[in-house]
Formats: sequence, structure tokens, C-alpha cells
Amino acid sequence: MASTSQSLRFLGPASAGPGGGSFDALNRIIADLCTRGNPKEGTVLALRKHLEEEARDLSGEAFSRFMDQLYERISSLLESNEVAENLGALRAIGELIDVALGENASKVSKFSIYMRNVFEVKRDRDVLTLASRVLGHLARAGGAMTADEVEFQIKMALDWLRNDRAEYRLFAAVSILKEMAENASTVFNVHVPEFVDAIWIALRHPTLEVKRGQWRHCVLAFELLKSVRHVGVYNGHCDAVP
Repeated sequence: MASTSQSLRFLGPASAGPGGGSFDALNRIIADLCTRGNPKEGTVLALRKHLEEEARDLSGEAFSRFMDQLYERISSLLESNEVAENLGALRAIGELIDVALGENASKVSKFSIYMRNVFEVKRDRDVLTLASRVLGHLARAGGAMTADEVEFQIKMALDWLRNDRAEYRLFAAVSILKEMAENASTVFNVHVPEFVDAIWIALRHPTLEVKRGQWRHCVLAFELLKSVRHVGVYNGHCDAVP
């Protein structure tokens, strides 16, 4: 678990920027999110409440500056080499997705960029798992605004399954595809044939440990495929899963 001081070093002076002393509370909330275990009960909801209070109390321009600084802080935590800080940033993003802040398109764009960067550079399974869930949440909540990002993530994951033998890449790819199948099925279903071909390539990976690490995700993904019209063609693959 990252200490509070470790987390706060990425956040800058608590009193800087709009909101004055309110940054003390924000810093404490974000620090509590930065843990490898479960955050303190109520911490995630406290972040939402704090942001809603700031939106109500600050002028439009001041609140925009407040959010810009918060996004910078989240970005810094994602860039950290500390897993706990990566997880804290992802938890914050997951809560921010559903907070109505009046700048949804800009928010979705920022979060899409954050997710791309996480999957490109991170290797820790806890981080990749949470990132894929946040991506699924973003796809579900963003609707049409996230269609291009969903398409990008699916194509990237399929490419990793076909061509990348690194274990963390395979783990990330299957995690992403599972979340896209659950939360963006309209876009995902277009890629069903490619997915089946690519996942079968990945399952032939010579490292048994990699295969075992992926089976649960693969089973979930294939279960989702049973509901699409391609099921008649691909059920045989599902039957092969132990």
C-alpha cells in the first residue's frame, strides 16, 4: 500500500488552485484510494460527493480549473511506478465516469487517452484487470461517444492476441475483449469471427501458465458469444473449454 505521503507527492500543494482548503479534503480522499487492497468504506462515494459540492460552490470558470488540476493529478498517479497509485487513479476515473459535470465529451476523451496509455505501458495484473473494468464502464456509459474508442481497443486487443507473446499483453487483450463483449456488444459483435480466430491462436501459446491464467476470461467471453447470431458456427470452440 502506498503511504499518504507517497500519494500526495503527485498531487501538489493542497492549498493551490481554486477551492483553497477544499484540496485538503480532495488529497485525503485520493490518498485513501491509493491502496492495493480495498479502499476504506465510503471513500469512492466521498470523491463523488466532494466533486458535486465543488461544482455547486465554484463558478463555471473556477470549477473548470479545479477539474483540470484533478485530471493532472490523476494522470500523474497513472504515470507512477507504484501499483497502489495506479489503482487509486483508476478508481477515481471509475467514479468520475458517472458524475454529471457538464463536460461529458471532454471527460470521455481524456479518459479514453488515459486507458490507452495504461494498456500500453502497465504490466501488473491488478492494474490491467481494473483498467479493463473501467474501460467497460466507460464504454457502457459513454454510448455513441465511445464507439471509436471501443473500435480502437478491440482492434488493438485482437492484434495483441495474434502477434504478441508477452503474457501481460495476452492478459490485457482478453480482459479488454471480455469487457467490450459485455458492455459494447454492438461494436464487438462485428468482430466475432476475428475474435474467435485470434483467441484460438492465443490459447496455443506454449506457456501453460499463460493459458491457465486466461481460461476464466475466455470462458466468460465465449459464453457471451452464445447470444449472437454467430453461435451456430462457433459453439464447437466453446465445447472445447474444460
